[in-house]
Amino acid sequence: MTTQLQLSSNAPTATRSSTRAWAVSTMLVFLALVNWADKAILGLVAVPMMKDLGIGPGEYGTLAGAVYFLFAASAVAAGFLANRVPVKWLLIGMVTIWSLSQFAIWLAPTFVLIFLCRIVLGLGEGPSAGLSFHAAAKWFRNEERNLPVALQNVGSFGGIAVAAPGLTYIVNHWGWHWAFFAVGMAGLVWLAAWAFIGKDGPYGGQTKGDPDVVAADSVFDGSIRIPYRKILGCRSFIGCVCVGLSAYWSLAILSAWMPAYLRNAQGYSATGAANVVMAISLTAIAFLILEAVATNYLMKRGVSSRVARGMMASTSTAIAGVFVALVTLTTPGAAQIFVLCIGFGLGLVAFTTGAVSISEFVPALQRGAVLGIYVAILTSPGVYAPMIFGWIVSAAGAGDRGYTIALLISGALVCVGGIAGLVLIDPRRDALKMMTFAEQV
Repeated sequence: MTTQLQLSSNAPTATRSSTRAWAVSTMLVFLALVNWADKAILGLVAVPMMKDLGIGPGEYGTLAGAVYFLFAASAVAAGFLANRVPVKWLLIGMVTIWSLSQFAIWLAPTFVLIFLCRIVLGLGEGPSAGLSFHAAAKWFRNEERNLPVALQNVGSFGGIAVAAPGLTYIVNHWGWHWAFFAVGMAGLVWLAAWAFIGKDGPYGGQTKGDPDVVAADSVFDGSIRIPYRKILGCRSFIGCVCVGLSAYWSLAILSAWMPAYLRNAQGYSATGAANVVMAISLTAIAFLILEAVATNYLMKRGVSSRVARGMMASTSTAIAGVFVALVTLTTPGAAQIFVLCIGFGLGLVAFTTGAVSISEFVPALQRGAVLGIYVAILTSPGVYAPMIFGWIVSAAGAGDRGYTIALLISGALVCVGGIAGLVLIDPRRDALKMMTFAEQV
């Protein structure tokens, strides 16, 4: 076994259809769109739903948080299943679960059923990001993976933008429970198309569920394994986790607290606050695309992944943290909107570079499990970041002072995460190191 990252001598070379690769990638983008529409629906129907069910903010908060009860556990479990079962079928099972949960709410919209269905929804959606990243990695070589993974993240933000006007129209004309029918149908439409288009790619090693999928590109896409403790304990994995946690902290604060901060502390109207959040989302999409194009360009010209991926994501996150803190020094207006867009939009490129960096030093036979673990850790701020932010605001006073302290602390945390990534992430170094632990299977 050579320590150079080339084809191993016993790894047969696989062929790839570029058309099928991009067809699968496009389906994964639409999957992200449907996924985030499913997540966004509860917030969009919150007011009429709370009125009809006779529940208050506390009960509503319980419903909103229920989606995370099994989220991380299912992400890890499905990741390990992806080591043995073709991703095509795992995605079919996952989307079937979350679509059925939406139809159940449509048929019998009661508090208890919605609560249970939200838990089931999290069970189905938890593995979505990790499995989608793994599916894309099976179709694209190492230096090509940034763009298809970035487009999946674009689909996530696009899902919110598409869902808001469409589902609001349905709620206004037919009632809030029909919005759940709509997202359930969107899942079924995706399933019908995926049944024909979906297929595991050639860069995924050999699995028991799909023995004809063979190695290509590098020894890490061949039939080798590395002890998980070595993978999860390597510097690059820890660095990607630090950067990813920082980026997700920003996303969690953006989703849960940004409208309240803009309205309560900065005096924006409801429409003005919504427009600012939309501007931040569009900025994130622009940065995701620019980062992916730039990284692909650099990688294809021989620039190391430490620079093209690790340093780009880490530096972006560190700069974003500085801008999050700078928000507290600006006043409502164009300058503040600019600072908000950079602070909460720039760091989100870490979601793309983290997944593709990890894919570089993890064997294909274990990539699904490792990405599942990564996503489970990465998304954990979705549970605790809004609560911590809220505690800080409450402790310091709900006015501008409380938000100022919470944003300063958040900015510092995000910046530190980016700096940690700069120090730790070097995928090629750790790929070479991982080869010393490789076991042929």
